[in-house]
Amino acid sequence: MKKKLMLLLMCSMVLGAGSAFAQTPAGTANPSSIKAAAPVKKLQVLKEFQDELHTLNGLRETRLETKDGIVHKQDQLVDLTLAAKENKDKEALIQAADIRKQIRATHQEIKGLYDSFRTEAKAFRQAVKDRDQAQAQTHIDSAIMILGQVNAKLATEASLYDQVIAIFS
Repeated sequence: MKKKLMLLLMCSMVLGAGSAFAQTPAGTANPSSIKAAAPVKKLQVLKEFQDELHTLNGLRETRLETKDGIVHKQDQLVDLTLAAKENKDKEALIQAADIRKQIRATHQEIKGLYDSFRTEAKAFRQAVKDRDQAQAQTHIDSAIMILGQVNAKLATEASLYDQVIAIFS
């Protein structure tokens, strides 16, 4: 009997406490209306950076076009390298190996720059989320500068690939 009484008492407490949390006090706003208002403010903050975002997208486009050119050059180098090995052109292979060391070093620099770009882009998104326009402006400017440096390094890497192709040709 004691167990049944305890169980009944526990059930009434759980049900009574649950109903108290189900009702919202008269002075509070509806949570769904707060969530609906938040994206509007975030969009207003993003509108401030519309030109910068277009600049970033243009830089990304340039980066991808340069990387596409590099991939074509790498494909061409496979054929040229195989032909040089078949012809036993050791001098050309040694010269190409030296330039490829430069390419590796340049690629490592690009990786570091691109990692810092991703960090800045993430910080920009967080600043926009926090609606801190000054910090967001700082991060987006930094991201644009870094992505410009990445594009410059990629152009250097593409010219190094051109040098290797010239050695084998």
